[in-house]
Amino acid sequence: MKRAIFILLILLIGTGAFFYFYKGGDLFKKMIGGKAIKEGVIEYDITYPKADPNSMMISGLPSKAFLRFKDNNMVNDMSGMMGLISITYISNQTTKKVAQTLTLINKKYVSDISVEEMNKMNGSYLSGIEPGKNTQEIAGFKCKEEIVKLQNGESIHVFYTNDIGITNPNWSNPYSKIDGVLMDFQMERYGLAMHLKAKSVLVQKIEDTAFDIPDDHKKIPFAELEKILQELNPASN
Repeated sequence: MKRAIFILLILLIGTGAFFYFYKGGDLFKKMIGGKAIKEGVIEYDITYPKADPNSMMISGLPSKAFLRFKDNNMVNDMSGMMGLISITYISNQTTKKVAQTLTLINKKYVSDISVEEMNKMNGSYLSGIEPGKNTQEIAGFKCKEEIVKLQNGESIHVFYTNDIGITNPNWSNPYSKIDGVLMDFQMERYGLAMHLKAKSVLVQKIEDTAFDIPDDHKKIPFAELEKILQELNPASN
């Protein structure tokens, strides 16, 4: 029975070698000499706080997101409709390039995101950030609180950690003023609010090619990719 569970765990995690499945921060820090994790995967649970939980649309939306990181580069993956639709956001600090991919059944698209487009997209979400007073342990990491005011006047509580070794992790997202890895936060894209909370951190070897722009995708302007994604969201129509 134990062997079967172990094999199932490996299959669920996916291919690629892994060294340790981390949920206990103190134990892990002792194992690596107290150094912050600099390479691996963060798994987030996704919920939709403003959507009707009984809506058929919810069942087809992504329930998990995975952030792979190495050498301060990041790639965020999420998929929905049983894998028929997947979106990847590549943030390469080495090259200072950002790109977004979309796989829609058998169609594959990729768009480079210019600095102007990134600033416009990210600048339309938040209006202010101030330090909170609370701390919280999330996926084994001690997290600090920030109180974030959105452009629509709503205030939300965001938690982040400084114990994961990514320098300037939010340079390409709306939370650029928070110096830490986001562990509990909210995003809104294409008329849909998403709440993401870290569930676990997996220490795993990440290939450098994970941060390359895929060459088997059709390159289209970012505005065109945004239009396709907007049309896929029934809530925006």
